[in-house]
Amino acid sequence: MKLEAVLTGDLIHSQSAGDTLAYISGLKAVLKQLEKRYKAKAETFRGDGFQLSLSRPEQALQCAIALRAALVAASPEGERWDARIAVGIGSAQQSQTYREAFVLSGQGLDNMKKNTLAIFSNYQEFQERTELLTEFAAAILEQWTAVEAQTYAIHLIEATDQQSIANALGKSRITVNKALQRAQARLLDKYLAHISRLIGELSDG
Repeated sequence: MKLEAVLTGDLIHSQSAGDTLAYISGLKAVLKQLEKRYKAKAETFRGDGFQLSLSRPEQALQCAIALRAALVAASPEGERWDARIAVGIGSAQQSQTYREAFVLSGQGLDNMKKNTLAIFSNYQEFQERTELLTEFAAAILEQWTAVEAQTYAIHLIEATDQQSIANALGKSRITVNKALQRAQARLLDKYLAHISRLIGELSDG
């Protein structure tokens, strides 16, 4: 079965930001980077809303976390830029008027209350296996500082070894190691690998 993933989200506290336009500009810059990195299609709406569609659904959660990491990393002093994201996983059938992943993602975001990251699908077993894990992952992201977010973003997107991250940031490897530990990089990496594998099993099924 061919699947696709759609990320629908909005910025957190955009109206109370010191510079709402800068916040939205920051989002657009991040989306442009992610379009290239994940071969995704992005659009913005209602000012602080956005949507990303991915033809490789197994990368959906990595893309979602990369987006949030980049936003937090770009936060101006005294503020926190971040986003709520609903990830829809569904059939990629082109014949459908309203494709499944788009509907799941959009409705999912509307129904999210306190959660800042969630996966939505019509596959009950998959949903049950990912729901609680994703809440735990979201709780980690919500505790990130800008430094931790920046370090994990580079680790996730550009470089896996700590010396390369240190070179990119102009910091020592020890400093990078401590930032990754505080960011819970090991647990997030295991979470992303696990979710990617589960989505791959859905596609194979």
